Amino acid sequence: MLYLIDGKVIYDSLNGTLRRINEKPFEATTLTTIAHKILTHLIQHHGELVTRDTLFDDIWEKEGIVSSSNTLNQYISLLRKTLTVYIGEQEAIVTVPRAGYYFSKNISVSENIVAHKTKTHWMRYVAAMIVLATIMLGVFVYLMQPEKNIPRKIGEFKGCAIYDISGVKSETMDTVNVDVVKKTLAMNKQTCSQNTAFYIHAQEKLYLDKEARVLVSRCVEWPDSRDICQNMYYYSWVQG
Repeated sequence: MLYLIDGKVIYDSLNGTLRRINEKPFEATTLTTIAHKILTHLIQHHGELVTRDTLFDDIWEKEGIVSSSNTLNQYISLLRKTLTVYIGEQEAIVTVPRAGYYFSKNISVSENIVAHKTKTHWMRYVAAMIVLATIMLGVFVYLMQPEKNIPRKIGEFKGCAIYDISGVKSETMDTVNVDVVKKTLAMNKQTCSQNTAFYIHAQEKLYLDKEARVLVSRCVEWPDSRDICQNMYYYSWVQG
């Protein structure tokens, strides 16, 4: 299901992506699995209270996972930061103390936004979605195999590129990842030299200020495919 938020942001509840109406699907921000499920609940009950117990039951307990109020609060905070990038400082997710949350009535939400387009545009959209789904399926299969992950450039360190290989696209997470790489390199006295690139893979918990496993690799990549990498692995990194 596609939703139009505030008349300018498209939310795809199937894939958990957010993008402006003038952006292409591949430019969208991909939410984490949990954040995606929370936002979908709130959007589907626009303007209505979604209790904390409902979120715990439908998102965590159905999967056999134990959660906490603190974890839920952190995901709500992460969603608010992400939405701010698209709709400004409006309070999109409203807290009802000791009860739950609701998606603000002051921000419009429309369903089936493609239904108002012409038939020709609709057919183009369907074709594009089929192609996109095929590509995403292929990317997913490759991402399940570590050796075939597709690196995505998220920043630089003294002229050397920094790539994310976690497969999740988010401006907020990219900022955190770049900061982690720079801190790791400083701690290990690593430098940027010719043909050097840096790669990072971090657990989702990192963005919730919890202990997470982090892998940072410094690779020297030669034109003849002679790649040499030094891995720096942390089992309990806490971003501060």
